[in-house]
Amino acid sequence: MNIYLYAIIALIIMGLVASYISFLVGKKSSKQIIQSFIDSQSSIILLYRGNSISMINQAGLDFFNYNSLKSLLARYADISELFIAEDGCIDKYTYGINWVKMAFADKKNKKNIVKVKMLSSEDNLNHYFHIKISKMINSSEYILNFSDITNIELEKSKILKKSELDPLTQIYNRVKLNEMFMHIFFASKKYNQTLTMILFDIDHFKKINDNYGHNIGDSVLQELAGLIRGLLREGDVFARWGGEEFVIILRDTSLQKSSFLADRLRKEIEKYPFNEVKKVTCSFGVTEFYQGDTKSSFFERVDEALYEAKESGRNRVVTK
Repeated sequence: MNIYLYAIIALIIMGLVASYISFLVGKKSSKQIIQSFIDSQSSIILLYRGNSISMINQAGLDFFNYNSLKSLLARYADISELFIAEDGCIDKYTYGINWVKMAFADKKNKKNIVKVKMLSSEDNLNHYFHIKISKMINSSEYILNFSDITNIELEKSKILKKSELDPLTQIYNRVKLNEMFMHIFFASKKYNQTLTMILFDIDHFKKINDNYGHNIGDSVLQELAGLIRGLLREGDVFARWGGEEFVIILRDTSLQKSSFLADRLRKEIEKYPFNEVKKVTCSFGVTEFYQGDTKSSFFERVDEALYEAKESGRNRVVTK
């Protein structure tokens, strides 16, 4: 069955659970009956009165590794303190102290569903949940039903990763680089940081393919990407521009330092013992984003620098 269908079924069940509990409360059933009912559910269920938890089921206590609601609240003022900040998920600051009431009343959130990320004490892994918030009939209490969507989120993450990475070299592809560039550019402008770029390609790559075959050519691209990735900083953006061309975007790095890095990479590639081909060299173009530049002029200038490096003998760095 499709994982999204599971999610829809889970939400329907949540609604039924909320309705049934509201029925019990409406009938003035005892707290023990309600507790017994929510304990029979496999999903995490919380009842909120005001801005604090009034009841939690056993599945919730097991997930957070507490033996009672009292012990949980002795450690955390509210469950929202356990929400991990991530794009698309709410955290304790999204709605504030009255987050349940505010999220329920949020007109933009017509389905009364929020997504959260939390660390499980049972398996020490991050889990994702959709929380369906329902208001009790004739009561000021809210019922929260947590539907575990971790598998759905992991599947989405895999799909997203595939769309962002070059399948051969496992570095960013050209589409992802173009998507990231404007964010990088505006951040650099905001913090008044220099922005530089290195464009390089493999010298005589066609001869490698002709002499050794395309499988060996692919192996060279993979080895090269792995070598360069290990020499860059965590914040540097490394992407395959196409074919045998690669791009490195460097934030808060002067043109001089970028040129020095390019020459270091050139030397490391030249001395690296590639598996089949043994020796490979690359040519490099380096430039800085100057005032008045556009994305187009920035990329054109670095491309011109690379062209000059190729025309002047290859295996060298040209800075413009």
